[in-house]
Amino acid sequence: MAEFRHLFSPLQIGSFTVRNRIVSTPHHTLFTDDDGLPGAREIAYWVSKARGGIGLVESHVHGIHWSIGDTFAQPAAVTKFRNATEAIHAEGAKFVGQLWHPGAQGNAAIRSPWAPSPVSQPDSWAVPHEMTVAETREVIGGYARGAAVLREAGVDGAEIHGAHGYLITQFLSPLSNKREDEYGGDFERRMTFALEIIDAIRNEVGRDWTVGMRISGDEMTEGGYTSDDFVRMIPFLTADGQLDYLSVSVGTYRSKDTVIAPSYYPNGAFVYLSALAKEVLDIPVFCIGRINDPVMAEQILEDRQADMVGMTRANICDPELPRKAREGRLDEIRHCIGCNEGCWGHVETLRPINCAFNPSVGREEYWGDIRQTASPKRVVVAGGGPAGCEAARVAAAAGHSVTLFEAGEELGGQTLTAARAPGRSDWGEIGRYFSAELRRLGVDVRVGSRAQAGDILALKPDHVIVATGGTPRVPDGIEGIELPHVVQAWEVLNGRAVAGDRVLVLDDEHHIQAASAAEYLASQGKQVVIVTREFQIGPNMEPNTRMATLRRLDGAGVAVSATTWVRSIAPGSAVLYHFYSEQDREESFDAVVMACGIIPETALSRQLTESGLQVRSVGDCAGPGRLEMATFQGHLAAREIDGDVPRDRPLVSMPIRRG
Repeated sequence: MAEFRHLFSPLQIGSFTVRNRIVSTPHHTLFTDDDGLPGAREIAYWVSKARGGIGLVESHVHGIHWSIGDTFAQPAAVTKFRNATEAIHAEGAKFVGQLWHPGAQGNAAIRSPWAPSPVSQPDSWAVPHEMTVAETREVIGGYARGAAVLREAGVDGAEIHGAHGYLITQFLSPLSNKREDEYGGDFERRMTFALEIIDAIRNEVGRDWTVGMRISGDEMTEGGYTSDDFVRMIPFLTADGQLDYLSVSVGTYRSKDTVIAPSYYPNGAFVYLSALAKEVLDIPVFCIGRINDPVMAEQILEDRQADMVGMTRANICDPELPRKAREGRLDEIRHCIGCNEGCWGHVETLRPINCAFNPSVGREEYWGDIRQTASPKRVVVAGGGPAGCEAARVAAAAGHSVTLFEAGEELGGQTLTAARAPGRSDWGEIGRYFSAELRRLGVDVRVGSRAQAGDILALKPDHVIVATGGTPRVPDGIEGIELPHVVQAWEVLNGRAVAGDRVLVLDDEHHIQAASAAEYLASQGKQVVIVTREFQIGPNMEPNTRMATLRRLDGAGVAVSATTWVRSIAPGSAVLYHFYSEQDREESFDAVVMACGIIPETALSRQLTESGLQVRSVGDCAGPGRLEMATFQGHLAAREIDGDVPRDRPLVSMPIRRG
């Protein structure tokens, strides 16, 4: 059993002590009440982390000034922050609130955003208003007032958000600060805004209450500040003991795929930045960077690269990770795969967060724990992809007798194929986790056994959950689509050889499959062209994943032709046409790869229904979807066996599509 001598040791952070070194760093949830303050849903989410054994919970960003909405001016601010603090304390964790101003990244639809200089930022179309000296000092006062409210509410400390390209970063960065007054012009004057914020907060709350700062150790953007500049900043920021800790993050909205890194980035990718601070500081240093394994977290601490380990998405995916690690139950941990679909992907589309791998996340307030059944039933699940596995897990955890059929030799379904794509190996965690959990829960798992209606009927089940997935779609209206050199992306990723040197990939799935197949083929030295009807490939990808994907495709030499489709295919060539110019062109291709979506497999469900069984279809066989929908449907179907699904709030909000 792994030993965690460092990870589960206490640490003094200014005025408070945490029970262990795991921190859930600030992140948007979109669970707040209408006044922007923590309500029952958000508190339940934070409490689940505290109950799972984490050391420190940090809030999401809270605005400190009327120019972006002043959370701390709301009448209920003290009461609601106190409610959150007391609930988190009751479970043994500490709580820190975050103070924030987005600057030029504010909502330009409401008013012109404020910034140090009129330099526009990603995700905001407006050239910002250049703050006057008086306005700058007014905003500084807002940080101090916010900290005072948090202290009055009994919150354990305040964190100044100086990272990710928000207002403080904009003052620190030569890319966005073009001023020539006391707040800009050279390195030291660009530091003034941040230093005056720290001083103002200390003058307001004193020295006996914890104040920390989050900062990007490198903007990862051409023209921005670098890790060398960050090392120069550290002694200024931490002079005279003004800060009790430094939380080292990375990136801005120009390099957003580093801020919330998708699975392409290696685990612990940015810990080296916290290590730079740790070399020169004697206050606690926090790190981040796709740290989803407690064994890795322990090694970071042992190597003195940080004092607190940010395991934010890891703790979203499995709020009980700390307790499981401490108790030696490592196989039971549901490790984050870095898909970003339910967490940051929801924030980008203004939906409350959840987890694509763990559908209970965000529903803590009204789902609660899985309820033990009073009348165990015989349940059969057909299909061992994410939907079927989650259904089997929940049904077994409730006390039902469960048998699961899976045609393949492993659990995981399409995630096994996804894991074979370059940079996507973390998707193999889904099959690993479910294999371990179903074994632990006593599910009768029959791999290599395709579910047949007769086999299921012979078991005399009370409930059947069908999760048979689907088959790759072949698009209509393309002459020559049936030729032997036209293959599916699934086949390519599963190892089928593609002849020739020049390959055309059809993206009609609008997610990541076409890009994955294209990168896989490019890694074999092939020339690859992707065509899509859309304005860009993969418009339905989570934006950080898409940013990283486009970087990789460009680096691999993959050509992308948007608003273009294929009219006909012949041996050695294809005729493409552009939607707007209405021009055709013929190009040479040795092979064509289709990534065009899924056709649901419904035959088994129909047969069982006609036999009189109670059947629920989930996952792709109920309609093509992503991992998030598959696990949600599987979880819900199992809970509904006993009617264990409160209906007092909507369970799924509709996505908002962004191009």
